[in-house]
Amino acid sequence: AKTDGGHVLLKPFSNFFTFPQYSTSSSGSATLVSTNEAMNESTRYSSIADIEVTMVESHANLKIRSKKRPKQLLKLAAGLHTMRLSILHLNVTTVDQTVLYSLSVKVEDDCKLTSVDEIATAVYQLLGRIQEESMMS
Repeated sequence: AKTDGGHVLLKPFSNFFTFPQYSTSSSGSATLVSTNEAMNESTRYSSIADIEVTMVESHANLKIRSKKRPKQLLKLAAGLHTMRLSILHLNVTTVDQTVLYSLSVKVEDDCKLTSVDEIATAVYQLLGRIQEESMMS
């Protein structure tokens, strides 16, 4: 958070996250909050996204805040489909170069991701690949 004459300026959409599994820190690098399982993977990328996943039975809610990138939404939707997470509802909000995706997904019976941490890690890795592709083109 930056300061402006004693006032703290938060990143856009900061108030939408309660307990994110991934959070971009003030140093600009992303850290895994709830588990260290994928820490090696998370240190490969710099400041990819804030990701929060909550789950009730076979439905998950995802909140993703990241930098806008070309074709990111299309690649994100395709990636979630490949992971067997069917999008039921999607809301997209942008401010300048920041985008907030709020998704409601159904975790299909044949989905290999069974916990909020596994889903958050898979989405984080997907966004990392999207970031790498956008930097190469």
